[in-house]
This record gives sequence, C-alpha cells and structure tokens, in this order.
Amino acid sequence: MSTASSRPSPNGNGSTNSSVPNDNGHSVPEKQLHCIADVRRQQGITLRTVARRWKCEIADIRDLEDGTKDLKLSQLYAWQKLLEVPVHELLLDNEMPLSMPVLHRAQMLRLMKTAVTLSDKSSNPEIRLLVNRLMGQLVEIMPELKNVGPWHENEERTDNRVKQVYRLPENT
Repeated sequence: MSTASSRPSPNGNGSTNSSVPNDNGHSVPEKQLHCIADVRRQQGITLRTVARRWKCEIADIRDLEDGTKDLKLSQLYAWQKLLEVPVHELLLDNEMPLSMPVLHRAQMLRLMKTAVTLSDKSSNPEIRLLVNRLMGQLVEIMPELKNVGPWHENEERTDNRVKQVYRLPENT
C-alpha cells in the first residue's frame, strides 16, 4: 500500500470519536466499532511499518486505528488492503474475540517468522537443519508462509525476501 490514493486520510475527515452522554451528563466513549489495532498487532505489523507505507506520522496511524473511531468506508478498505483480511474481520458487532481463521493465520505467521529468524541467526548446522525442517513442515500446512521473512530488530529489511502479509485461502 504505497500509493497515496489507497491510504486513509489521517486528518480525521469523516472519522469522529463517537461519544454519548452518561447519566451525569459527562461524555463517555461508545462501544468499539472495529478491531483494526488488534488485527495489526496479531499479524506482527508495527505502527511504524504502517506509517512508513502510508507516509504518515505514527500518531496519525494510532488515531486511525482507535476502535471507537467511526471510519469512512474508504479508510476501512485501506486497512483491509494493508492487512489482507476480509473487511468483516475488522468490524465488531459484539464483544467476541477475533475469529479463529484470523487468529490461526496470525499465530502461524509469527511462528514462521520466529523459525526464519532462528535459521538466519544460528551458526550450528544441526540446529539449522532442524529449523529448516520445521519451516518446511509449516509451509506444508500453510503454503503462503513460504516467503516469510525474519523478525527485525529495527524494522528495516536486511534480506531480499518478498514484502507482504500472507492470506489464508478463500475457502476457509
């Protein structure tokens, strides 16, 4: 998501903090409308990464992913495109946790990132062999994990692996 036309506007146009007065007349936030921040964190995507891709400030991204914000559809679809999850996975209509497919996908992605990091940092050939076997098994379970890169200490890529978030097959 590197084009300006596909990033949400951080200036708040069309997204207002919803609040309702309580019995004392004080304003309290309405219920959570979306779980964008949760999905982003589950997938291991940092605020800094989103800000860099959208050429925005981190504070703007925090504001956009505030669950009480009433986002424009264009903003919601920009998040959907970035996170590569179905739009309905970003919306909340009750207090249930993230759906099992999204949680499973995020867990598998984190597991593969850890395995790739172990493989890259290990100098022991026996450990590298075991970790590479584990990575092969993970790819058998979820083929889209094939090009996942390692965890990065400074958010900058140090290898030539494909930059992308991986998507579950449509039939799950």
